[in-house]
Amino acid sequence: MPSIRQLLRSAALTIGLSLAVGATAGIAPVAAGFQVDYAIDMTPGTSSGNDITHVFIFESDGIQFNVDEGTTIAGTGATTLVHLSPFAPTSALIAGLTRGVPGLGDGKDHIYLVNNPGFSRSSAGFKWSEVFPGSGGTRVRHEEFINLLVDASAGNAPALAAIRDFAINDAAAAWFDPNGAFAVTEFSIVPADPVGHNVPVPGTLALLALGLAGAGGFRRSGRQRASS
Repeated sequence: MPSIRQLLRSAALTIGLSLAVGATAGIAPVAAGFQVDYAIDMTPGTSSGNDITHVFIFESDGIQFNVDEGTTIAGTGATTLVHLSPFAPTSALIAGLTRGVPGLGDGKDHIYLVNNPGFSRSSAGFKWSEVFPGSGGTRVRHEEFINLLVDASAGNAPALAAIRDFAINDAAAAWFDPNGAFAVTEFSIVPADPVGHNVPVPGTLALLALGLAGAGGFRRSGRQRASS
């Protein structure tokens, strides 16, 4: 059976708040292409406490497009996604989901997008259908995207093609610079806020501390997600 990369590699179309700043992706040439590492901090964690599964990493260099299935992202704390890309990406988007737990939170499945901080901020408080209205009268609904991620993880080719098209078209504004800051936004059926961010490189920690001091101890409460 063809690999996910073989099924979905094609010419690319160039394409909610960040809690930290700094470059976190390591991009290094290797024999098979480029090793790309994404350091993701999910503090304070997903609403259910569950890990993020059915993870897909979308990347482009402005000419080529690639998507790989990634490893599980821990529901809290730091995780580094490590994978191989045939090129050095200049933009990326990561999608995954958590399974709902009856009696915990809303008990529903949630979608998580690793996206750019500006998109994360603009998505806060809006429904999935408002953030991703689709084009030409069609769109991928919240529950439909969850099912597509599950089916794509099982090797379903039409589902793989569907999430690829969603990433390139509907989610074009959500892509982030792999060498810059990013946010993790949770999309559920109830309003919420961004729940994670990139792990800052050591040189940015002092800048982050100065920024917090200058903000006068300002605190953001809750998590950022968008309702479906």
